[in-house]
Amino acid sequence: MTGPVVLVGPKTRLGREVVAQLSGAPLLAVARDAADATVVAGLPGLDPSRVVDAGAGQLTERVAALGDGPVRLVVTALGPVHPETPRTSYDAAGVVRDLGFVEQVLAAGRPVRIVLVSTILALAPGADRRYYGGWKALVEQQLQQLVDECNRRGGRASLSVLYPGRLLDAAERRGRLRLHTSYQSLAARALAAGSTDRAVERTVGIDSRIWFLVRSISLALRSLTPSTRRSVPPPPEPGETD
Repeated sequence: MTGPVVLVGPKTRLGREVVAQLSGAPLLAVARDAADATVVAGLPGLDPSRVVDAGAGQLTERVAALGDGPVRLVVTALGPVHPETPRTSYDAAGVVRDLGFVEQVLAAGRPVRIVLVSTILALAPGADRRYYGGWKALVEQQLQQLVDECNRRGGRASLSVLYPGRLLDAAERRGRLRLHTSYQSLAARALAAGSTDRAVERTVGIDSRIWFLVRSISLALRSLTPSTRRSVPPPPEPGETD
């Protein structure tokens, strides 16, 4: 598998597996600032010279000089990561920052094949995961907008999206029903998706397909039954009494 790779999210378990599978292909691992660059440079199997501080505006120049052929931009982390408590302003600022890194890659003037590793929750979130799933859906929409703008300007860009369910190490899958996807398998799929001009949208893993089917049936049933939700009445205006 050849061609340069830019990796957003190198500190994630999936990002580290992408690095492990590249077999010497030209690579840039994106760090968000100088402090993050120090951490990323210390990751196992990653040459510190392959780390770029995107917060310092260095990414476009580095991408322009990175190997030959179309650039595979693999995004394993963009936006909130399983937030326990919604922090809208903080999360929004992080998304805007990271989308700016993608814009730096597109500004290099090379063909770019973006592969976003999303989650099945972006398509069918449960009641307790709507905040997380909603951000993932928004990130996908924003990336598609950047791709469309690049192509309108005469560039060449595409977006593929993978929707996995639960992820496990390959060793953890032994003895299980193999409903879940391994990090190793998903990393290989992400790199393969970036190796073709054809945009891909695909659920990954048996569990993600089951989840999507169950959520679809649940939504259909809810549309046929009366809603049990109740709105909360607004507080009385000052001076009013019950």
